[in-house]
Formats: sequence, C-alpha cells, structure tokens
Amino acid sequence: MELYVNSEWTGGTANSYVAEAIAWSENGNHAAIYATGNTAEEADAKLMRALQELNLTPKTSGEVQH
Repeated sequence: MELYVNSEWTGGTANSYVAEAIAWSENGNHAAIYATGNTAEEADAKLMRALQELNLTPKTSGEVQH
C-alpha cells in the first residue's frame, strides 16, 4: 500500500482548512481521508493523528502506545 499526504492547503467550507491523505493498494483499492481545522496546522495535526490510529504512519519514539 502507498500513502500520499497532500501538502497543499485549500479553503474548505466557510473558514476551515482541509488536509487530505489518499491510500491505494496494488489491487486498485483506494481510500481518501480528510480532516478539517480552523488553521492548516490544526487540520494537519488531526489528519496525522487519524493516520496513526489507523496504523498508516509510524509512531515517533516519544509517543506512548495505548
């Protein structure tokens, strides 16, 4: 599986920002994951937390696994 995290920010609905990640497999399956926030940084942080919860990104050494 490959994971692409969009590094460009686009204004979403009203005053929010949207962070996007797309995952696709060799079998042609794909999924898009979005997170929104009041700032680009907030949207990015929410997206990265969601990807970690789904085990799509490695945990950093400073994080505690639950």
